[in-house]
Amino acid sequence: MNEPVATSRQVSRIARIRQSVVGWIYPPLCAACETPLSSSRQIEVPFLCEPCEAALTPIGDHYCRVCGQGFDGTSSLPFRCSNCGDRELAIDFAVSAFRGAGAGKGLVHQFKYGKERHLARLFGVLLDEVWRDVRLSETPSWWVVPVPLHRRRHRERGFNQSHELARELVRRAPEGINLTLHQLLRRTRERERQARLDRKERLVNLSEVFAPVRRLPDAPPGGARILLIDDVITTGTTVSECAAVLRQSMEIDRIAAVSVLRG
Repeated sequence: MNEPVATSRQVSRIARIRQSVVGWIYPPLCAACETPLSSSRQIEVPFLCEPCEAALTPIGDHYCRVCGQGFDGTSSLPFRCSNCGDRELAIDFAVSAFRGAGAGKGLVHQFKYGKERHLARLFGVLLDEVWRDVRLSETPSWWVVPVPLHRRRHRERGFNQSHELARELVRRAPEGINLTLHQLLRRTRERERQARLDRKERLVNLSEVFAPVRRLPDAPPGGARILLIDDVITTGTTVSECAAVLRQSMEIDRIAAVSVLRG
Protein backbone atom coordinates (compact mmCIF):
# COMPACT_ATOMS: atom_id res chain seq x y z
CA MET A 1 0.00 0.00 0.00
CA ASN A 2 1.35 3.39 -1.00
CA GLU A 3 0.29 6.26 1.29
CA PRO A 4 0.40 9.96 0.27
CA VAL A 5 2.57 12.13 2.51
CA ALA A 6 3.69 15.75 2.64
CA THR A 7 6.94 16.76 0.94
CA SER A 8 9.85 18.16 2.96
CA ARG A 9 9.09 21.67 1.67
CA GLN A 10 5.70 21.53 3.37
CA VAL A 11 6.95 20.33 6.74
CA SER A 12 7.64 23.72 8.33
CA ARG A 13 4.30 25.25 7.33
CA ILE A 14 2.36 22.16 8.36
CA ALA A 15 4.24 22.01 11.67
CA ARG A 16 3.24 25.54 12.59
CA ILE A 17 -0.40 24.96 11.73
CA ARG A 18 -0.41 21.64 13.56
CA GLN A 19 1.21 23.13 16.65
CA SER A 20 -1.59 25.66 17.05
CA VAL A 21 -4.06 22.77 17.16
CA VAL A 22 -2.03 20.11 18.98
CA GLY A 23 -1.08 22.58 21.70
CA TRP A 24 -4.67 22.46 22.91
CA ILE A 25 -4.48 18.68 23.29
CA TYR A 26 -0.90 18.09 24.41
CA PRO A 27 0.60 20.96 26.44
CA PRO A 28 4.11 21.72 25.19
CA LEU A 29 6.08 19.96 27.95
CA CYS A 30 9.27 17.96 27.61
CA ALA A 31 8.33 14.28 27.53
CA ALA A 32 11.45 13.38 29.52
CA CYS A 33 11.43 15.97 32.34
CA GLU A 34 8.14 17.90 31.89
CA THR A 35 9.90 21.25 31.50
CA PRO A 36 7.63 23.74 29.65
CA LEU A 37 8.69 24.29 26.05
CA SER A 38 8.52 27.49 24.04
CA SER A 39 6.42 27.50 20.89
CA SER A 40 9.52 27.69 18.69
CA ARG A 41 11.16 24.78 20.52
CA GLN A 42 8.00 22.72 20.22
CA ILE A 43 8.07 23.21 16.45
CA GLU A 44 11.79 22.51 16.04
CA VAL A 45 12.09 19.48 18.38
CA PRO A 46 8.61 18.64 19.71
CA PHE A 47 8.24 17.33 23.26
CA LEU A 48 11.94 17.50 24.13
CA CYS A 49 13.85 20.28 25.87
CA GLU A 50 17.42 21.23 24.94
CA PRO A 51 19.11 19.65 28.03
CA CYS A 52 17.30 16.35 27.47
CA GLU A 53 18.16 16.40 23.78
CA ALA A 54 21.80 17.00 24.73
CA ALA A 55 21.63 13.91 26.99
CA LEU A 56 20.95 11.69 23.96
CA THR A 57 24.05 10.00 22.55
CA PRO A 58 24.25 10.00 18.76
CA ILE A 59 25.73 6.92 17.11
CA GLY A 60 28.32 9.22 15.59
CA ASP A 61 30.81 8.43 12.85
CA HIS A 62 32.22 5.15 14.20
CA TYR A 63 29.80 2.27 13.80
CA CYS A 64 29.59 -1.19 12.29
CA ARG A 65 28.86 -0.84 8.58
CA VAL A 66 26.55 -3.86 8.69
CA CYS A 67 24.44 -3.84 11.88
CA GLY A 68 24.97 -0.18 12.87
CA GLN A 69 26.42 -0.81 16.34
CA GLY A 70 28.17 2.37 17.52
CA PHE A 71 31.65 2.43 19.01
CA ASP A 72 33.96 4.94 20.62
CA GLY A 73 37.22 5.39 18.76
CA THR A 74 39.08 7.29 16.11
CA SER A 75 39.42 4.84 13.23
CA SER A 76 37.87 6.04 9.99
CA LEU A 77 38.07 2.61 8.33
CA PRO A 78 34.83 0.65 7.75
CA PHE A 79 34.54 -2.40 10.00
CA ARG A 80 32.21 -5.23 10.96
CA CYS A 81 31.63 -5.79 14.67
CA SER A 82 31.43 -8.88 16.87
CA ASN A 83 27.62 -8.63 17.05
CA CYS A 84 27.22 -9.57 13.40
CA GLY A 85 30.67 -10.74 12.27
CA ASP A 86 29.78 -14.41 12.72
CA ARG A 87 26.21 -14.13 11.34
CA GLU A 88 24.61 -13.88 7.93
CA LEU A 89 22.12 -11.03 8.09
CA ALA A 90 19.56 -10.61 5.31
CA ILE A 91 19.88 -6.82 5.41
CA ASP A 92 22.64 -5.03 3.49
CA PHE A 93 23.21 -2.58 6.34
CA ALA A 94 21.51 -0.84 9.28
CA VAL A 95 21.65 2.78 10.43
CA SER A 96 20.39 4.11 13.78
CA ALA A 97 20.15 7.66 15.04
CA PHE A 98 21.10 7.32 18.73
CA ARG A 99 22.45 4.81 21.21
CA GLY A 100 19.92 3.06 23.38
CA ALA A 101 21.18 4.17 26.79
CA GLY A 102 19.82 7.14 28.72
CA ALA A 103 16.77 9.26 27.98
CA GLY A 104 16.16 7.73 24.56
CA LYS A 105 15.18 4.36 26.01
CA GLY A 106 12.65 5.97 28.34
CA LEU A 107 11.11 8.01 25.54
CA VAL A 108 10.68 4.94 23.35
CA HIS A 109 9.08 3.10 26.29
CA GLN A 110 6.59 5.96 26.75
CA PHE A 111 5.83 5.95 23.05
CA LYS A 112 5.19 2.21 22.77
CA TYR A 113 3.79 1.13 26.10
CA GLY A 114 2.43 4.44 27.37
CA LYS A 115 0.46 4.83 24.13
CA GLU A 116 1.86 8.34 23.64
CA ARG A 117 1.39 8.30 19.90
CA HIS A 118 2.08 12.01 19.57
CA LEU A 119 5.76 11.32 20.33
CA ALA A 120 6.09 10.03 16.77
CA ARG A 121 6.67 13.67 15.80
CA LEU A 122 9.68 13.85 18.10
CA PHE A 123 11.14 10.62 16.78
CA GLY A 124 10.64 11.85 13.24
CA VAL A 125 12.95 14.76 14.04
CA LEU A 126 15.47 12.47 15.75
CA LEU A 127 15.48 10.17 12.73
CA ASP A 128 16.91 13.01 10.63
CA GLU A 129 20.24 11.94 12.13
CA VAL A 130 20.33 8.74 10.04
CA TRP A 131 20.88 10.70 6.83
CA ARG A 132 24.48 11.22 7.89
CA ASP A 133 25.09 7.79 6.31
CA VAL A 134 25.69 8.57 2.65
CA ARG A 135 24.56 5.08 1.62
CA LEU A 136 20.98 6.19 2.25
CA SER A 137 21.17 9.24 0.02
CA GLU A 138 23.13 7.43 -2.71
CA THR A 139 19.86 5.65 -3.48
CA PRO A 140 17.37 8.35 -4.56
CA SER A 141 14.25 6.21 -4.23
CA TRP A 142 13.27 3.81 -1.44
CA TRP A 143 10.21 1.84 -0.39
CA VAL A 144 9.75 2.45 3.34
CA VAL A 145 8.43 -0.66 5.09
CA PRO A 146 7.52 -0.75 8.81
CA VAL A 147 8.17 -3.88 10.88
CA PRO A 148 4.66 -5.25 11.58
CA LEU A 149 3.03 -5.87 14.95
CA HIS A 150 0.94 -8.91 15.74
CA ARG A 151 -2.75 -7.98 15.49
CA ARG A 152 -3.33 -8.58 19.22
CA ARG A 153 -0.59 -6.17 20.25
CA HIS A 154 -1.80 -3.70 17.68
CA ARG A 155 -5.24 -3.77 19.30
CA GLU A 156 -3.69 -3.29 22.76
CA ARG A 157 -1.58 -0.28 21.77
CA GLY A 158 -3.93 1.20 19.20
CA PHE A 159 -1.10 1.72 16.71
CA ASN A 160 2.09 0.20 15.35
CA GLN A 161 5.01 2.34 16.50
CA SER A 162 7.13 1.32 13.50
CA HIS A 163 4.39 2.44 11.12
CA GLU A 164 4.22 5.83 12.85
CA LEU A 165 7.99 6.21 12.53
CA ALA A 166 7.86 5.20 8.87
CA ARG A 167 5.27 7.89 8.18
CA GLU A 168 7.46 10.51 9.84
CA LEU A 169 10.55 9.40 7.93
CA VAL A 170 8.68 9.73 4.64
CA ARG A 171 7.18 13.07 5.61
CA ARG A 172 10.60 14.52 6.44
CA ALA A 173 12.49 13.04 3.49
CA PRO A 174 15.44 15.21 2.39
CA GLU A 175 15.20 17.14 -0.83
CA GLY A 176 15.83 14.86 -3.79
CA ILE A 177 15.04 11.62 -1.93
CA ASN A 178 11.83 9.85 -2.93
CA LEU A 179 10.35 7.76 -0.13
CA THR A 180 7.03 5.89 -0.40
CA LEU A 181 5.37 3.99 2.40
CA HIS A 182 4.41 0.36 1.73
CA GLN A 183 2.88 -2.37 3.89
CA LEU A 184 4.67 -5.49 2.65
CA LEU A 185 4.81 -7.64 5.79
CA ARG A 186 2.50 -9.18 8.35
CA ARG A 187 3.18 -10.92 11.63
CA THR A 188 1.72 -14.40 11.73
CA ARG A 189 2.71 -15.47 15.22
CA GLU A 190 3.16 -13.81 18.57
CA ARG A 191 6.33 -14.55 20.49
CA GLU A 192 7.99 -13.30 23.65
CA ARG A 193 9.01 -9.65 23.38
CA GLN A 194 12.60 -9.33 22.22
CA ALA A 195 13.34 -6.77 24.95
CA ARG A 196 12.79 -9.48 27.60
CA LEU A 197 15.29 -11.93 26.13
CA ASP A 198 19.05 -12.28 26.22
CA ARG A 199 21.13 -12.22 23.05
CA LYS A 200 21.08 -15.98 22.46
CA GLU A 201 17.29 -16.13 22.89
CA ARG A 202 16.74 -13.12 20.61
CA LEU A 203 18.57 -14.81 17.75
CA VAL A 204 16.02 -17.64 17.53
CA ASN A 205 12.85 -16.10 18.97
CA LEU A 206 11.55 -14.64 15.70
CA SER A 207 12.03 -17.63 13.43
CA GLU A 208 9.01 -18.08 11.10
CA VAL A 209 7.14 -15.12 12.61
CA PHE A 210 6.87 -12.85 9.56
CA ALA A 211 5.21 -13.36 6.19
CA PRO A 212 4.55 -11.19 3.13
CA VAL A 213 1.16 -9.55 2.70
CA ARG A 214 -1.11 -11.55 0.44
CA ARG A 215 -0.90 -9.08 -2.46
CA LEU A 216 2.59 -7.76 -2.94
CA PRO A 217 3.09 -4.94 -5.46
CA ASP A 218 5.31 -5.52 -8.47
CA ALA A 219 8.90 -4.55 -7.79
CA PRO A 220 10.41 -1.75 -9.90
CA PRO A 221 12.75 -2.74 -12.74
CA GLY A 222 15.99 -4.00 -11.24
CA GLY A 223 14.35 -4.83 -7.91
CA ALA A 224 12.89 -2.97 -4.94
CA ARG A 225 15.08 -0.83 -2.70
CA ILE A 226 13.67 -1.13 0.80
CA LEU A 227 14.14 0.67 4.11
CA LEU A 228 12.87 -1.46 7.00
CA ILE A 229 11.79 0.76 9.91
CA ASP A 230 11.82 -0.22 13.59
CA ASP A 231 12.04 1.76 16.83
CA VAL A 232 15.03 -0.11 18.27
CA ILE A 233 17.62 -2.41 16.71
CA THR A 234 19.56 -4.57 19.16
CA THR A 235 20.96 -7.77 17.64
CA GLY A 236 19.40 -7.03 14.25
CA THR A 237 17.40 -10.26 14.33
CA THR A 238 13.99 -8.64 13.76
CA VAL A 239 14.96 -6.63 10.70
CA SER A 240 17.00 -9.53 9.32
CA GLU A 241 14.04 -11.91 9.58
CA CYS A 242 11.83 -9.35 7.84
CA ALA A 243 14.41 -8.86 5.10
CA ALA A 244 14.76 -12.60 4.55
CA VAL A 245 11.01 -12.95 4.00
CA LEU A 246 10.99 -10.12 1.47
CA ARG A 247 14.00 -11.52 -0.40
CA GLN A 248 12.16 -14.82 -0.76
CA SER A 249 8.96 -13.14 -1.93
CA MET A 250 9.96 -10.49 -4.46
CA GLU A 251 12.83 -9.13 -6.50
CA ILE A 252 15.08 -7.06 -4.25
CA ASP A 253 17.95 -4.78 -5.17
CA ARG A 254 18.84 -3.59 -1.66
CA ILE A 255 17.45 -3.74 1.87
CA ALA A 256 18.62 -1.42 4.65
CA ALA A 257 17.23 -1.02 8.16
CA VAL A 258 16.65 2.25 10.03
CA SER A 259 15.85 2.78 13.70
CA VAL A 260 15.74 5.56 16.26
CA LEU A 261 17.85 3.66 18.80
CA ARG A 262 20.62 1.08 18.57
CA GLY A 263 20.38 -1.05 21.71
